[in-house]
Amino acid sequence: MKSRNDSLSLLQKLIRQKSREKRYTECLKDPERAHEDKDEWFMYVPSCFNDCLDIAKTDRVVKTDDSGPKKKTKKVWTQGSRFSFHRGCTLYDTPKAYHRWGDAINEIRYCVSIYRGENAEPAARDNDRKSGTVEFTVLSPSKRAASFEEIGTFKLTQDEFIGFLIDGNPQIISI
Repeated sequence: MKSRNDSLSLLQKLIRQKSREKRYTECLKDPERAHEDKDEWFMYVPSCFNDCLDIAKTDRVVKTDDSGPKKKTKKVWTQGSRFSFHRGCTLYDTPKAYHRWGDAINEIRYCVSIYRGENAEPAARDNDRKSGTVEFTVLSPSKRAASFEEIGTFKLTQDEFIGFLIDGNPQIISI
């Protein structure tokens, strides 16, 4: 399991890239993690958000054993920095949010609902990275736990938003 610090370090490496896009074989999170498993991130980000995190299978040349050709092409999970959280994405802080709603709402502490997003793009040639934006609302279950109450609306860059998903943000949510 990847720690929050490992994910945050990789995020910094991804957003500091200069001059060209590079894809890493190390990913911000496990792209195949079982739906029920909670990782160490502040918010639970299921694998259906791999595209938003720019986690994808790409062709890589890998060495083989001595019995066959020395190299072959294989699809492997890779991590890029074209982050693309967008309108309609809804995230919860627990995988239990995907259980029967009557039970799930009692387990949820926070819900993030995105209402606008502009993609992040890696630096191209001599240009700076385009960090994009994410505008979202943070919600928490009401006292009666039958609905959600708004904590606030926020605007972050895509890069900052992923940092928030990993580690939370005391200015947004008092953990």
